[in-house]
Amino acid sequence: MKKLLTAVAILAAGIIMTAVYYSPLTGLGDSYEYVNNVPVESIDGLCYARDKLVRVDFEGGESEMYAALDRINAATVKVADCGGAVVVYAYSPRVAARSEKLSDGVTEYNVMAAVRDGMVSIGTPLLSGCY
Repeated sequence: MKKLLTAVAILAAGIIMTAVYYSPLTGLGDSYEYVNNVPVESIDGLCYARDKLVRVDFEGGESEMYAALDRINAATVKVADCGGAVVVYAYSPRVAARSEKLSDGVTEYNVMAAVRDGMVSIGTPLLSGCY
């Protein structure tokens, strides 16, 4: 019986660790689920469903944005200047969200980040809302 309980505890710990690992935005700040570009729910806890559009906002500049992307193991695939905002398309193996393709139809990303006027926004797989 002790072996069975130990195996169940190890399995449960593995499942929890996997869910936390593949929900990296929760460690960056207050996370919100977005629907139709509107925040609808705060993501409380350690993980979120992979099919949700999730966004986190925090104060900072480009260096803080890139540090946050490094923290979730995101590799930059494209950087764009959009009217004063720096927008980064990146791919992170830690993000379980579906991948999107850039306009070239080949390059994939599953994380978008933007910085403007001292605010950083990071979303998966798309950055919903205004930035």
